[in-house]
Amino acid sequence: MKLERANTSEAVAAYVLGRLFAGELRSGQRLDLDAIAEELGVSRVPVREGLIQLERDGLVERAHYKRAFVAEFDDATVREAFELYGMLSALTNRRVARRRDPEVLEALTKLDESLAGCDDPDEYESLAREFRRVVNVAGAGNHLRALLRTFSGLVPVAARFAIDDNLAEERAALHAEFLALRSGAPAAAGEAALAHIRLTAGNAIAALRNRGVFPEHPTADDDGWDDAARVVEGSDA
Repeated sequence: MKLERANTSEAVAAYVLGRLFAGELRSGQRLDLDAIAEELGVSRVPVREGLIQLERDGLVERAHYKRAFVAEFDDATVREAFELYGMLSALTNRRVARRRDPEVLEALTKLDESLAGCDDPDEYESLAREFRRVVNVAGAGNHLRALLRTFSGLVPVAARFAIDDNLAEERAALHAEFLALRSGAPAAAGEAALAHIRLTAGNAIAALRNRGVFPEHPTADDDGWDDAARVVEGSDA
């Protein structure tokens, strides 16, 4: 396999993520930088940079300059990532609902209308990402946007599994977010974001179990979501 865009760390990270979510890589497995570089037709530099990105996502551990391993990867890993992303998304939703900017609401209304009749997973994913982007741009400052950008690996890849297996349910949850945002109720908007992202996490984990990537029995419970809900309820930033 050769990368269409050579020497890009993002493409290397996407390649490793793809193997991880396909069940081809397992927790504790060593990642051979030279083998990956040869497989993708790139130098070691983008491979090393790509693995650094995945390390920030908690998916890779580097024990030495030339040695890297797959970190613990299970349902708890996915749930924690979505929990953190949900807390940040709830914050942006609250801000957008409180500000009620007419231009932002108009953009979200058009997206919601397009999403209502969308049954194609690729199209839905594109529209849903644009919906989230509009909310994040309108509701997040530079620091918060930077934090949200760190969720560019595990979360969107896992979310795609949820979309493929539960598109109608995902669409309904996003519509519930839109209604809360349009109503101008910050608390409801924050809770809707958290509820949607919690749903997506559960759907993604179920899909990964069905595909044999994760074992049938969960390795963690949902206690973290209670903490996230308390943060959302108490946040008025």
